[in-house]
Amino acid sequence: MAGEGDQPSATVMGRLLVIQQAIDALPDDARLADFVRRALGGIPGIADAHVHLEGRTTAPTGAIAALLERCGGGAGPVPVPNLQRNIGREGHCFPIRTPDQHFGCLVVQIADEQALRPYRDFLGNISSTISRVLATRVYQARLEQLNEELRQARDQLELRVAERTRQLEYHATHDLLTGLANRPLMIDRLHAAISHARRDARVLVVVYLDLDSFSFMNTGLGIACGDAFLRETAHRLCRVVPDCDAVARIGSDEFVILLSGLESVERSGHWLHEMLAAVREPVRLEGKDVVVTGSIGASVYPFDGEDPELLLRRANSAMHRAKRSGKDSVQFYASTRDAAVAGRMELEAELREAIPGGQLVLHYQPKLDLQTGAWYGAEALVRWQHPKRGLLPPGEFIPLAEESSLIVILGEYVLAQACRQAAHWHRSGLAGKSVAVNVAARQLRDRRIVDVVATVLRDTGLHPGCLELEITESSIMHDLEYASSLIHELKALGIRISIDDFGTGYSSLSALRYFRVDKLKIDRSFVKEIESDQSAAAVALAVISFARTLGMQVNAEGVETPGQANFLQQHGCDEIQGYLLSRPLPAAQLEALYRAGNPPGWHGKAPE
Repeated sequence: MAGEGDQPSATVMGRLLVIQQAIDALPDDARLADFVRRALGGIPGIADAHVHLEGRTTAPTGAIAALLERCGGGAGPVPVPNLQRNIGREGHCFPIRTPDQHFGCLVVQIADEQALRPYRDFLGNISSTISRVLATRVYQARLEQLNEELRQARDQLELRVAERTRQLEYHATHDLLTGLANRPLMIDRLHAAISHARRDARVLVVVYLDLDSFSFMNTGLGIACGDAFLRETAHRLCRVVPDCDAVARIGSDEFVILLSGLESVERSGHWLHEMLAAVREPVRLEGKDVVVTGSIGASVYPFDGEDPELLLRRANSAMHRAKRSGKDSVQFYASTRDAAVAGRMELEAELREAIPGGQLVLHYQPKLDLQTGAWYGAEALVRWQHPKRGLLPPGEFIPLAEESSLIVILGEYVLAQACRQAAHWHRSGLAGKSVAVNVAARQLRDRRIVDVVATVLRDTGLHPGCLELEITESSIMHDLEYASSLIHELKALGIRISIDDFGTGYSSLSALRYFRVDKLKIDRSFVKEIESDQSAAAVALAVISFARTLGMQVNAEGVETPGQANFLQQHGCDEIQGYLLSRPLPAAQLEALYRAGNPPGWHGKAPE
């Protein structure tokens, strides 16, 4: 209540001052309106109050709504701050506006006019403060908008400048016809490749490829056809080699390719073979199939030199020797290495014939369930029955297949044979035995593998739950999103997925949480040292614990002693395989092992 003579109360005035100061601190318009209404409700003579912001707030009561109608009708043509509008005995209206903007009004429902009279002017101050705050926010919003527009304009200008700079740099470092690196850029990349090879103790092969008799194409079919052939050749070389940045066009029909990160010179053989085969493929020009061969010369860092220009000259010299020896061939600068490379290329050619020729055979290593002591299934392992060299282990030909597209054909062959054999066992009374098949990284990079697996299961009649695909951890860590999606599609077929050689790669344990795999396989290198090396035992225990946490099973491969088996059994490993149980066996011998029954003495502890 007001004091004598309608003098304002110091307490009420202090409250009004606090309200006025607090308005600046409120973060948004809705909270501002709500705060003012609640705060003014305690001022003498006020029954209710409302901050009306056009298009943003609505009247809380019918009485306030009626007052708002009068308030709107009493607005004058000229905005005057702090002007109280006369809207009758029931209330007062204070405009919230600036000379340029109209925001709304502060409307007060009167409970006691005499009690309110000392504070009416201060209510005008509050509406003026609200006007100032809202106008400031509009200004700040506009300023932010202009700053954002300026920032976007600046960014667009920088993008245009950067794009133009990239274009100029590209023209200076690339062959405009094929899009490949030109000679200066190739020299720079060769410098970097030599540094990496020196650091990693690897060899680097510099390949100089020249098209045979290319000048006759330009003469006979025209320059346009010649250019089209060069572009197609560039495309094919990029398709063959692992990295298109390692391919350059340094002359009219001359290309340079860098093969880096190789453990030995011999490992370059299949790439060189693929390059010649790619160039040799017919190209359709002017309605004709045009065939042009290529001659390849190669030099090797560090054996043939450590300077980029020297390596290029020696590779060019070897290329001319290839032309003199009949073209469409490969020559190394150091002739002592030609024999090794030629031998590797011969072995690859033989392997290409071995797959359709039925020379690949499968052996199976049985796996034991440690909880039940029963044979769980087997892992399929491929061997090559070479007509001259006898039975070759996978180590002598799988790396060669993995470096080329042969691993895809080989992998599909092994998958089909293993599933067909497992289905035969099931029909012969050995139901439930699973078969595990290794899948190479190159197979996983092609989503066609999902259709391949589905087709094999359908054609062989094998129950999906009896097929397990073993994937190495390194093959899924390069692209986690793709790997997760692929594993999801494979799992949808009903098969099981295991991570092979777990612990030897560079997988992220946190990333493995997102893969719906069924099993982790402890690598044999850790199993071998379980009894003698605490760190190996710790790794095995960590893998088992990790798998348990994520609801996975654990397989240990390479088990050779009862002590290793007992350790794994005591610590919760689910299954084992290794020479302690059996070497890999031909299908007939494994079937006989299955029919002989489960191995005795495996309940609780491995036999001594």
